[in-house]
Amino acid sequence: MKKSYILIIIFIFFVIGISVLGSIMVTGNESVKVKRDILEIQKNKEVYFNGYGYRIDNPNIIINPYGNSPLTALVMFETSDYSEVEVSILSKDGNSDINYTFGKNKHHIIPIYGLYADYDNTVIIRSEGKENTINIKTDPLPEDFTNIQGEADNFKFYNGNYPYAVDINNEVRWYLNSDYYGNITVLDNANIIIGSDKYTEEGNTISLYQMNLLGKVYNEYIMEEGYMGYNTIYDDNLLVLSDKVKKIDIQTGKLISDVIDNDDYDYLGSNDEGIIVGKENTYYKVEEGNTEEVEYSPSNDNYSFYDGVTNYNIVGSNRFGKLKETEKSSKKISLFKYDKVDEGDTAIDIYLDNNRIVCSYDGDEEVYLILDKFLDKRIYEVNDTVYINNTKLHGKYTVYYKLGNKIYKTNYYVEV
Repeated sequence: MKKSYILIIIFIFFVIGISVLGSIMVTGNESVKVKRDILEIQKNKEVYFNGYGYRIDNPNIIINPYGNSPLTALVMFETSDYSEVEVSILSKDGNSDINYTFGKNKHHIIPIYGLYADYDNTVIIRSEGKENTINIKTDPLPEDFTNIQGEADNFKFYNGNYPYAVDINNEVRWYLNSDYYGNITVLDNANIIIGSDKYTEEGNTISLYQMNLLGKVYNEYIMEEGYMGYNTIYDDNLLVLSDKVKKIDIQTGKLISDVIDNDDYDYLGSNDEGIIVGKENTYYKVEEGNTEEVEYSPSNDNYSFYDGVTNYNIVGSNRFGKLKETEKSSKKISLFKYDKVDEGDTAIDIYLDNNRIVCSYDGDEEVYLILDKFLDKRIYEVNDTVYINNTKLHGKYTVYYKLGNKIYKTNYYVEV
């Protein structure tokens, strides 16, 4: 009897030992690259946002200060006393200059919005009876930039393959240089709400950003069930189209309530009468969990770039929420027969971003990412870019992928 117990104990320790070894031993010999978190990146950039020691005639100028809003800049300098600063961004036609006055301060961090692309922009700053003309040269728009807007107005926001805004002359005066998702909601403080460029395993955007026009992310709202492309403001709260229409506290990121189930809606908005949802150009008013068809025309308001803008202060950023846990795949894929991936011939790009696994694939074939370690194999179907929540992933995994009918083993491993 005692011998049986001893054998059982030995077997248990053997299994534990093998499992531990399996979690730390992988056949891949190169760790996947790690992408720095956007909140950490902008925090590091802000170290250089200061005007101490600079004067109005020789300011500190940073173009595209956060790296994702190319038609913006910061102009920074000190004044002898608490003084206002006037800014003028001169227009090409001479009739639509952008003018704004910032409140009294001694240390000035002045955001510049509304520059032209591929142009030597003229910006005039005035303070304490002094005036300085600054020239800010910008790069051309991306080659694949698409202008989808209709009638020009001053200023309207659109989201094609890049989010952007145009002036009365149909000139692009602002854009973000990444594929952010969904409609753009402009807040009273001139910040915007827009879907991020991060996607769930089901292909939905994982989060929304609240950011200013410089591209600074103040809040990221992670949506456990994904974001379906529409948001709006109602009663000073954020309404988001997800698996349900969700009401979220815009300051804390906390879910206030689920307003109504998402019945395949392709629009979410609001007006003085309440919350509006839409489907196939038919619109419904939401009231106490029910819907009633109404006459409604979605509008795209125009704004000034400086509506609600005050003196620029550098404050911290927040990330609210978490992704749902990843379930282990039930797909049966044998890893005994595989081909090695030739160097430089990887079909899937994979990296770690904010401790989430990201993989992308832009081909036409069906492709699976396979993460493998002893007694633990995870398989994910990849469409475009996919973020994989790491909640149930622990240790080191060798990276394989299945492309068509073939399985390939890479030289990489991922550690989570």
